[in-house]
Amino acid sequence: MQNKPKIIVFSEIDGSGKSTQLKLLYNELITNYRVFISKIEYMPLNDMNKSLIRNLLIEFKSGIEILKQTIEIHPKDNKFDYILCDRYLMCYLAYAYMYGIESIELIRKMLFFIKNPDLTLYFDVDVDLALSRIKERNSEINKHENYESLMHAKKGYEKLFNSFGNLEIIDANKSVGEINNNVKDTLIKRKLITR
Repeated sequence: MQNKPKIIVFSEIDGSGKSTQLKLLYNELITNYRVFISKIEYMPLNDMNKSLIRNLLIEFKSGIEILKQTIEIHPKDNKFDYILCDRYLMCYLAYAYMYGIESIELIRKMLFFIKNPDLTLYFDVDVDLALSRIKERNSEINKHENYESLMHAKKGYEKLFNSFGNLEIIDANKSVGEINNNVKDTLIKRKLITR
């Protein structure tokens, strides 16, 4: 296809359907292209508390997680046509805002070499719907997945909209099929796939 893979990021709060949509796109692309899936974990931030030293260590670990994903993606340049990312730097920053970590912007500046994705798909979902989807897939919702925390994360994403290019907002309140059609239409519009 091309020398450099197209990097497509799937982002938003838990329960938005991003992982489901990533899998659907992967299954469609894999028949004709070389596709790699990368997932970034932001869970260290969930352990923030009132201890300054502990929080600084968690912020450092968060930076390491971002760096690990970058290192994982970099050697794939000539081996894959697409890299699909379940979360990326923007997701980390949104959750950093959720936990009140302003200093993570410093980590962002330090990681200036992280590639800008060719497209970030932001799955905009109502928080109540997201919570009901989380409940359906898990017997119990963990303490970090409540209305208040997800709403804070959502606001964190919205703060970042203007600082990230190549962003498309997908209405994730629809059915899986409708969302999937919107994802494909967006990729066609952006010339990242053909019909």
